[in-house]
Amino acid sequence: MTGLKKNVSVFDADARENTGYRYTTGASFSSTVANRRMTEATLQWIGEDCRSVLDAGCGDGTYANDIRLARPRLEITGVDPAAGAIEAARKRYPGITFFVGDILRPGTFTGKRFDLVIMRGVLHHLSDPAAALRHCAGLADRILIIEPNGNNPILKAIEQLSSYHREHEERSFPPRLLRRWCREAGLDVAALDFIGFVPFFFPTLPAKIIYFFQPFLERVPLVGRFFGAQTVILCRKK
Repeated sequence: MTGLKKNVSVFDADARENTGYRYTTGASFSSTVANRRMTEATLQWIGEDCRSVLDAGCGDGTYANDIRLARPRLEITGVDPAAGAIEAARKRYPGITFFVGDILRPGTFTGKRFDLVIMRGVLHHLSDPAAALRHCAGLADRILIIEPNGNNPILKAIEQLSSYHREHEERSFPPRLLRRWCREAGLDVAALDFIGFVPFFFPTLPAKIIYFFQPFLERVPLVGRFFGAQTVILCRKK
């Protein structure tokens, strides 16, 4: 049976020490703008016909609340295996339903369906990301995946050198692998894009310079494919 990685306890400790995660609660400029860009991309793919959303791996609830503020009519549910993060989410955002659960265990949502499952920055933390995708494909006809861009050589270096990334067991995946997992889960890739150029936890001055040029850089396909910060994939049931 697929088990949880030890990084769940690390995220739990983060949430209890900071009343949320380090990249959301009192976040630096780089983390703030990186998160903002991912939220913009998320909202872009929530269609007008969408009524219910599952934030799979919701963490401290910050991203689910960003969606609620932008789309107040949505019914949003957040699930995460880190009990400390869910505790923080419930205290901060009482208007959203949060509970402790594991998307690696298919019985977590017996009989429940959603219009959209959002997997934002989740797969690279899991012990079996392909299994998580298969389970989520059984919960909705549309899956939105946002993951660190595994084509990016700078990101690969950060994963090896950064104590935070090592502590949280982060590992990015190339888009071709993400696409393969989608196909194996019975999903068609309806859209794929590369967004953002500002890394999390980056020094403020260079982050501001990169952020200034970011809109231009995103319009250059090859630059985005190999140096963009995040891969965005929208999948639909076949």
